[in-house]
Amino acid sequence: MKGRLEVESDSGRWVTFYLAQELLAVRVEDVQEVLHQQPLTPVPLAPSHILGLLNLRGQIMPAVDLRRRLGFPPRAEGATSALLVVKTQEELLSVVVDDIGDVMELPQPQWKPPPDTLSAGHRTFLFGICPIEGHVVLGLRAGALSGEEDRAQGGTT
Repeated sequence: MKGRLEVESDSGRWVTFYLAQELLAVRVEDVQEVLHQQPLTPVPLAPSHILGLLNLRGQIMPAVDLRRRLGFPPRAEGATSALLVVKTQEELLSVVVDDIGDVMELPQPQWKPPPDTLSAGHRTFLFGICPIEGHVVLGLRAGALSGEEDRAQGGTT
C-alpha cells in the first residue's frame, strides 16, 4: 500500500547517532553495544569504507567508516568518534560514527518513506525518515551497512 511504511522494531526504540550533523538511527534490537574510540587493525586491499578490524573481547569484526560508506565528507583531523557494534543477519559489524545520541521512542506511524529526490544509492541504506522535535531522523538498514543486503540480492559491495 503506497504511503504505508513497514518499520520493524519490536520495541519501537531506536539508537540515534550523529554523522556530519545529521541525526541517524538504527533499531535498538540491532545494536549490541556502544564504544568509545578503539584501536583498529588495518586490512590491506579492503574497500575504502573499511577502516580495519576491531578485536572486541576476541570477536573480530570489520569497522565501517559510515561517513565514507554514505558519501559524507571526511571527519576533521583529530575529531573524536564512537563505535556502534551492530548485529546483522550474517555478522557483527563495528560502525564508526561522529557521536552517540539517545535511545528514542519512534513509533511506526511517525516514519515516512524517504523522499523521491534521494539517490538510488542512498535508498539502499535508508528505509525511512522520522520528523521529530525540529529534526529529521534518518532510519538506516543495518544489513546494508556491511553490504549484506547487496549480497543477498546477488550484487557486490
